[in-house]
Amino acid sequence: MSALKKGLQQLAILLQLLWAFLPAILFILFAYAFFTGFVQGKDIILTGLKSRQTGLFFVVGLLFWVLITWYTSRLIAYNHDSLFQVAPKGLYHAPRILGYACFTVTIIALAVLLPSEGNNLKQWMIVSISAIGYAVLHPLFEKIKNSSKRRSLTQYRNGLGLLFVIIIGTMVLLNTVLAYICLLPVLQAGYLFLVITRKKISENSLKQYPDPAHKHLINIRLAYHQLVVWIFTDKEGKREHLKKELMILTEKNIFLWFNIFSFTALLIYFSAVFSISFSRYITALPIILLSFGILLGAGNIITLFSLKQKINFHFLILVAIAIAGFFYEPHYVNMMPLKEINQYHARPGLRGHFNRWIQERKNQLEDSTKMNFPVYFVLADGGASRSAYWTASVLGKIQEESSGNFSKQLFCLSGASGGSLGNLSFYATLSNKSSKSTTKSVQDYLSNDFLSFPLVRLLGPDIILPLVPFHLLHDRATALEKSFQSTKKENEITRLMNRPFSALQLHHDSSYALPLIFINCTRMQDGVPAVVSNINIEKNVFGKRIDVLKSLDSSQDLSVATAVALGARFPYFSPAGRIGNQYFVDGGYFDNSGAGVVHEMLLDLQSMIMDSIKNNPEHPYKKIRFNVLHITNETETEKKISTTHPLVNDLAAPVKTILGSYARQTDINNLRLYKYLLEINKGDTTYRSINLYKKGEEEDYPMNWSISDQSLGRMNKRLAAHEGIQIIVQSIHR
Repeated sequence: MSALKKGLQQLAILLQLLWAFLPAILFILFAYAFFTGFVQGKDIILTGLKSRQTGLFFVVGLLFWVLITWYTSRLIAYNHDSLFQVAPKGLYHAPRILGYACFTVTIIALAVLLPSEGNNLKQWMIVSISAIGYAVLHPLFEKIKNSSKRRSLTQYRNGLGLLFVIIIGTMVLLNTVLAYICLLPVLQAGYLFLVITRKKISENSLKQYPDPAHKHLINIRLAYHQLVVWIFTDKEGKREHLKKELMILTEKNIFLWFNIFSFTALLIYFSAVFSISFSRYITALPIILLSFGILLGAGNIITLFSLKQKINFHFLILVAIAIAGFFYEPHYVNMMPLKEINQYHARPGLRGHFNRWIQERKNQLEDSTKMNFPVYFVLADGGASRSAYWTASVLGKIQEESSGNFSKQLFCLSGASGGSLGNLSFYATLSNKSSKSTTKSVQDYLSNDFLSFPLVRLLGPDIILPLVPFHLLHDRATALEKSFQSTKKENEITRLMNRPFSALQLHHDSSYALPLIFINCTRMQDGVPAVVSNINIEKNVFGKRIDVLKSLDSSQDLSVATAVALGARFPYFSPAGRIGNQYFVDGGYFDNSGAGVVHEMLLDLQSMIMDSIKNNPEHPYKKIRFNVLHITNETETEKKISTTHPLVNDLAAPVKTILGSYARQTDINNLRLYKYLLEINKGDTTYRSINLYKKGEEEDYPMNWSISDQSLGRMNKRLAAHEGIQIIVQSIHR
């Protein structure tokens, strides 16, 4: 019983230690899970190492994360005297181990990028080597510290600083995954040496330190000294006064250098917050690491205040954000003035537009040498830049290889999230008169980094956005829109993204060379599907589907980029966008392909065609043959069904069911459309799927708003060899 009691006491102490350093532990665990377990995380690392300058910012971000993790954890440890009485070794080692673990996790994340069958074994080997390294190096460095004079340790430190510069320069110069894997452990060991020896290097001897009662102490207690005293001492602590003052003097220099390095990192971070070009310049990987450091530092400082004042400031800040939300809405959809009042209410209906679209193709329809007149409807699955790049590339390739005939038979582009971005990118090229190829144009645009600028807003300012007055900062959804609108090289796509959506408005005298646009969204409050389109969303055709443009005030308009981003608001990366009292999110919540709205169109158009043929059996409409081209980027591997823990069943069954139904709803919409085409075409399918993935392939392309050059290269190879594209092109020629 005594052994059990002692074991439980030790467990309780361990839990207290874990709780004290929980934020730092969570960031380390999140970094490990994201960078090793997700394709997106791995691709972000590849993008972060694409050049020497991005490699340098990666190292700066990593060192900042390590520094903040170690140093702010020490601040927490210094102010836990009650825990120090029962777990002195735990408080002593925990900050050092946490900073050390930041290196370990980063090395693992880099190692899994190298092709290998035994990734799990590789990770365990790195963890084991790292743990053995700490167990061996820590006592060794302690022995060196104790046996060496302060002057010798200072020389060691200066030499180590020079070695750090050489190592960092070598890593950045080589800028390969292998170079970082081999040299980061040297920085890791050097970090451990510095944190162990720093105190003896900085401290003054007791003999040099004046008597605490001496009047000279009055002159020492300046503002900076008092700040250090406040930070590093626990009012309820039981340390001797002389040792406490000695500790303060040794910390002053370290605290100063900590602030200098932190200020430099903060300058880099806030430059990325306010500059889209700079955020793209440093890329998402350094932004994530810098954000880890800033969020952890801010959280630990708030914890420090809470410990000092015996008040839970974390809770008070959450309450303040909740209260501010009643008075300030940070997530309104960006609006611009509409040139013509009520212009959106004058859009043509589906049948009226279709008849005029057909009228411009009357010669083709009445050509007696052709048995069929194909009309194409495009569905584009969501999936951020992966979907956008694949969708636009497929459409561009078909357009080029069909000698431009594809767009002449293309009636509608429907999609959600990245699929809509791909659709609009292709749409912009259709009126382009430049010599550059369609595929090249869309690929140049969609290979841009749309991730870094909204990401830096997400991992920082957006957390406290309701507390920021006077709209000084826009939210991450606006940052995503600005990313769509701003690229290094302006082209027809960026120009379209900056135009008002009313510029796509169809009039009775319009040219019908361009297809209809359907950007699918979902109303957050009740899950009702919504759409942004350049035709009128009539109730008798589209049922209860919401026409987003009718929700705008009569004098309001939105940019094309805003419309695209509205259908790509997938929390938590992008918040729901507010228009009036309605909030709109990603169309993929209800229909990730846009099949639902296409199915509703086909039902109405087919009814009109059948009525025309019934009145006139020789009506030219009898040649019309509806074709659906579904561009998808989802794996076709069947999901393995496994058992669920009873606790998960009791607490999370509704959540798991809703998440599962999210994908199945789209599948059912696609299947309904497929079967309807079989029915009207008498058993012959005109529903064709162009999938990025081959059957049996696992997910290997990142679903980010940024894609590495390596992933883009593999997508281009798949595009060049895709057998389905050639089938579509041949059918268009026929």
